[in-house]
Amino acid sequence: MEQRIDRKRLTALLDGIQGVKAVLIGDMCLDVYWFADMTQSVLSRETPHFPLPVVEEKMSAGAGGNAAVNMSVLCDSFLPVGIVGRDWRGACLLEVLKKQGISTEYLVEVDDRVTNAYCKPMRRGFSAEVMEDPRLDFESFTPLSKEAEDALLEKLNEATKGADLLCVSDQFASGCITPKIRERINELAKGGLLTVVDSRSKIGLYRNCILKPNEIECARALGMADDALSRERADEAAIKAAAVALSEKTDSSVCLTLGDRGSMVYRGGDFTPISAIKLSPPFDIVGAGDCFLSAFSLALAAGAETAEAGAIGSLASGVCVKKLHTTGSASREEILALYDSAN
Repeated sequence: MEQRIDRKRLTALLDGIQGVKAVLIGDMCLDVYWFADMTQSVLSRETPHFPLPVVEEKMSAGAGGNAAVNMSVLCDSFLPVGIVGRDWRGACLLEVLKKQGISTEYLVEVDDRVTNAYCKPMRRGFSAEVMEDPRLDFESFTPLSKEAEDALLEKLNEATKGADLLCVSDQFASGCITPKIRERINELAKGGLLTVVDSRSKIGLYRNCILKPNEIECARALGMADDALSRERADEAAIKAAAVALSEKTDSSVCLTLGDRGSMVYRGGDFTPISAIKLSPPFDIVGAGDCFLSAFSLALAAGAETAEAGAIGSLASGVCVKKLHTTGSASREEILALYDSAN
């Protein structure tokens, strides 16, 4: 596997990451896994259905919460900023974050919001194979109240004082990144704060940042068909052209992630291709993008060159995808172990 970083430099950068003062603002989410043993299921007497006998429950942080966990694993000074509803999912999410040693001081609790949650029924039968049913999603579909928005803006301003890095995880249509919050993020980025953004549907609205879209998010921001940058339709020239177009539209650098094709970074007028880590199945790609965002951003804040940061992001993602049925993180030791096994 081609790596554009040697082990000595990788170790030095991972050491440097520990000293980065990092902040993440984004849509906090709870991931719930319910494991059902279908060999224990008995036909219901009330309905013509076989119920799911849940024999195990796991909870982890998802979306912005997962990115927060990944950042906290790698650096010693980290603060998440976001919104949590006062409901059972919010209480569980706060508990998950506290168990990870993450401060919840800058999370705003509100009464009129649903805490984002992805609930995933997982079925087991007579074999060891686990199959996931359609998710049950909890999400607020109304805009954030002015009171909550003002409180969140105050938390963002407090948390970013003296920060080296701001990451943004903008995942939900009516999430915590309102136009007013996004305007402040853009101001911070223009003022010189290294700001790296992951946004599912609004990546084209950020300015002066480093944007981290995948191929679909980039295509949509440019008004292209969803599959315009797919393996089947886009060669290297088309991918480079899309990265340049998004960069020019937003006055930002672009790290375009391409799944198992790796990434293409356009920064300072130069292109840097980043190879994906080659691994054997099984895989679970849930959370891999959050993991890349965290490690890539922290590496840049620690002084890494673009290629070096991309290599560290790819290694972290490689660790993550091998953790099945959970939103995984990648520690310093795990990143080094994967590097050693791949070289």
